[in-house]
Amino acid sequence: MAQKNDQPPASPTLIPALPSPIPPTTSSAATSEELSFFDRAKKAISNKNTFNEFLKLCNLFSQDLVDRTVLVHRARSFIGTNPELMKWFQDFIGYDEKDVIVDNKARIPGGRVSLSNCRGLGPSYRLLPKRVRHLSLLRFVVAFVAIVR
Repeated sequence: MAQKNDQPPASPTLIPALPSPIPPTTSSAATSEELSFFDRAKKAISNKNTFNEFLKLCNLFSQDLVDRTVLVHRARSFIGTNPELMKWFQDFIGYDEKDVIVDNKARIPGGRVSLSNCRGLGPSYRLLPKRVRHLSLLRFVVAFVAIVR
């Protein structure tokens, strides 16, 4: 004979089970070295409103609203006069002072040609760019060869 289960049969549900919370991996408490940095920065800035602006900048970085490069360049206006503070701050946030090379090349246009940018040849004709003329001619030749075969 089959034994009865004490539990009711499991029924499918559309509501997923809540996941268990993940314990924090790092301590959220500031170290004495970090607190010391902010104390020294407060003394170096020496203006309460300006120091609050510096803290707002750090908060923007902690919320991923500004990147490291922007943070460091803007922090220089607050603590840049003190090289020791600036060096510690850059090391703390993991800033690497490498120059970022940006290639400023025009993107190769692809797809459709905007006829409004083409020179008019009468009321209803436009002169296509050379790259499109060659492709159009190539398509025409390929289509013509396919028909002739």
